[in-house]
Amino acid sequence: MIALALLASAFGSELDFGYTPNPGPGETPALFITPPRAVDELVVSCEAGGRTYDWTKRGVGAGQKQTFSWDRDTSVTEASCYVRVRFGDGMVEEVTLPISYSFGGALSVDLSKASADIAEHTLTVRVTGPVETAEIVAYGAGRAELERREVTLSAGPGELTLPWAGDPAEVVLLDITVRNSQAWAGFTFSPWFMDIPHDDVLFDTNSDVITPDEEWKLKRTLEELHDVLDKYGDIVPVKLYIAGCTDTVGDAGSNRALSQRRAKAIAAWLRAHGYDKPIYYYGFGEGLLAVPTGDGVDEVRNRRVLYMVGASPPPAGSGVPSVGWIAL
Repeated sequence: MIALALLASAFGSELDFGYTPNPGPGETPALFITPPRAVDELVVSCEAGGRTYDWTKRGVGAGQKQTFSWDRDTSVTEASCYVRVRFGDGMVEEVTLPISYSFGGALSVDLSKASADIAEHTLTVRVTGPVETAEIVAYGAGRAELERREVTLSAGPGELTLPWAGDPAEVVLLDITVRNSQAWAGFTFSPWFMDIPHDDVLFDTNSDVITPDEEWKLKRTLEELHDVLDKYGDIVPVKLYIAGCTDTVGDAGSNRALSQRRAKAIAAWLRAHGYDKPIYYYGFGEGLLAVPTGDGVDEVRNRRVLYMVGASPPPAGSGVPSVGWIAL
């Protein structure tokens, strides 16, 4: 997304928001919205310079950036946009976004290929112009400000690597503003990611059915997930990723399919028992071994399911491969 900027009032929103902070010559101010999953209806109403602009879009696919622009008037540099979205599962979200912008030299940030390096504590994005300074504000649980720092840079256009602020173990959200002598652009990024402690559900051989005597384990996991939502849900959109894994006994393709069915079964159980945030699942089969073994080895530690939460899929350095997670 270009010039992505999550405003304070949008913290915790599941949608990705962006805007044009410095419209260039002939460019109109605009709000960008990208839904992480399918949307039945998206309603946007923006007020700027005493005029109101209304849009309604239906059937928006996951990851499809929507643009809402209004008339260019260099005497108007503020807008207020109301957004109402109804997702395909019936969930409704509403948010009001105050937007400030200026007309001058454009500087924008492309987060479409943003990457966080957990080991190095850096974030890499792409920018359309030179960057001289960056202000980095780190927020922790409960939206507590952990650290605010300014760094001097000499990079761009192109790839820009930024350090994190704050203790990496505590940072939930980074709010970053990059500047040069003529323009600025703001964006947010969440490097937050954590594993949920749990007891593994035991399935019968070649089965993905959760038996009643195993449900107590999922009830305990559900309690852990609600604790996470209480602690972090007001600052980032918490998403749950469930990874199914097997040992190396049997055919690799069959193991992958079985692990995916089991991960989906757990996801469906959590949804049916009150977990209403986004859930994604994937079957890794033999592709994510906890204990490396040869083929055909019966190893109980490899027959497992991982529960991971974050604002984005598991990042580089987490030990989990980048895959096409499936939304429940």
